[in-house]
Amino acid sequence: MADQGRKRSRVACKNCQTRKRKCSGDSPCSTCIQVGTECHYDLLSRKKKDIRHFQSQPAASSLLSPATVQNDIAAKRQQQGQQSNPAVLAGLLLKALEANSGAAFARRLNPKNDVAGAPKLHLFGWNVGARFPTPEWAAALASVQPRAVVEIISQDEMRSLAGIFFERVDPCYPFIDQDTLLRQISRRWLPATSEPPGFDPYDAVLCGVAAFGYLFSRRRATTTELQLVESARSILEQSLQSEPVSPLETVTGWVLRVAYLRMTATAHAAWMASCSLMHLIEATGMHIEPSSNTALDLASTSESCDPETRRRLFAMARHLNVWISFELGRSRVVLQGATSLPPSPRPTNPNPRSTASFSAGVETATDIFNLLPISESLDPNEAQDISNLEIALTDVCNIVYSQPHLILVQCNLMLCIYRRLRALNSIISGDLLDRVLALSGKGLKAVSELVAVNSPWHQIANVPFQVVCTLLAIDNRASLAMLRDSMHTLHEVASAYDTEVMREAYTTAYLMIVMHQRRKEEDIRTLREVLQFNPSMSAPAETQIRESAVQSDHTLMDYPGFSWLSDILVDIPSLRDFDMEPT
Repeated sequence: MADQGRKRSRVACKNCQTRKRKCSGDSPCSTCIQVGTECHYDLLSRKKKDIRHFQSQPAASSLLSPATVQNDIAAKRQQQGQQSNPAVLAGLLLKALEANSGAAFARRLNPKNDVAGAPKLHLFGWNVGARFPTPEWAAALASVQPRAVVEIISQDEMRSLAGIFFERVDPCYPFIDQDTLLRQISRRWLPATSEPPGFDPYDAVLCGVAAFGYLFSRRRATTTELQLVESARSILEQSLQSEPVSPLETVTGWVLRVAYLRMTATAHAAWMASCSLMHLIEATGMHIEPSSNTALDLASTSESCDPETRRRLFAMARHLNVWISFELGRSRVVLQGATSLPPSPRPTNPNPRSTASFSAGVETATDIFNLLPISESLDPNEAQDISNLEIALTDVCNIVYSQPHLILVQCNLMLCIYRRLRALNSIISGDLLDRVLALSGKGLKAVSELVAVNSPWHQIANVPFQVVCTLLAIDNRASLAMLRDSMHTLHEVASAYDTEVMREAYTTAYLMIVMHQRRKEEDIRTLREVLQFNPSMSAPAETQIRESAVQSDHTLMDYPGFSWLSDILVDIPSLRDFDMEPT
């Protein structure tokens, strides 16, 4: 009898080949259905292999009866029809995309609004709000024309704004070399000639750095900041019309623009810009190591770039695109064939824990790039099981950040992993849940520190709101006790940045707690009705029960069915003297 071993496919689909996974050979295959991706085969390769396969087994096919063949074909078509149902696949893909989304998590917590007038849940706390809150800015924006950076600000102003950037932004987003930028400032503000200054390839970088300087030093935008942003936008959008003349400057300018939009603009605008950035990375070869052997020689445009700078730019682009896509529940851009190495850790002050192994326990980190592999592993297209997510959650909690903006990045990743575990109906262990709450509390303190020094990172709005959602989802005594601090922190942000976005986020968080309280009150009323229900008992029977309870030497441990009550009395001693009779 022939060996009935495991069935294996003669050819794998493109996704399984890329991921090096076993493919069922169906269309779509079982792996693509599981992760919610489109299934494609190399038709020419598959056709040749299928022909060889059928030519080599004519006898085996003749052994099957026509009825058996027809039944097998019918069953196969029915199975494939269910798997290839567009509605089913769309539902699986949508569910996978929403797994990381904080907005979807909030909607699942409150599937219907029980409070009259409650706003529709969406991306609350996306950032602190628009930099241009008054209607007059619409007219100002229409009148702003792109100008060379030397026409907008002076050299002294540029140096001052660059100092703010490297003090506030660079510790979290380290992708610009400070010495290079200062040399470019000196070069750009050389003594003016009689000709009017034109645009310089590095102007987009200078405008972006200067705009960040204004963002992190003023709570409201000025006309100068608006001019800088519009000039950078004009230069960068022109760079998409053809291959950039200066790939390094163009990519750096785009990273600055996406990061600025993440903190100041709408979610859609930031996501579109982040996708454009990733495509620009591919076009310039920033994702390819110069030593890689590629037929298209994609790395040729970035060979003159410092390898570490190129790696940091690629890592920053991935970080921004991944998290913007996650939070919106949309697809991210994945560059196939990327060979770029991870950025090297930044040098920091000697720390006895900084050399600790990541897998050995606690690790002190200095930038966000060591979180990128964990972030990308949460891609909805990648199959995740509960054990892997719990390991990732433990690894994230093991990292120690000292700077508040990095703590918020870590906290945001932790909250995302927790949402994924809840989507899988996982029961998280008490110790791991305590660490989730501890890191949430640490994140709230970091928010207060950043608000005090006017550092409007988008996480100062996003993390407190998501912490409120997470605490309500956990719904135990420890989490509910933290609600006061989380709402106080969210109120701090809303008071410091009095925008419509922050007012809406705070109001929504407040209404979510109100709805949670109402559900708790309904549960209490139900329990009270149970306790108040006391069927009539005869006096002699009641007296006999009381006397037997007093005279009996037995305890609850003598009754196997009620041994668990003894544990409750140990945990809650006050229940021992609780009068069960209604007064």
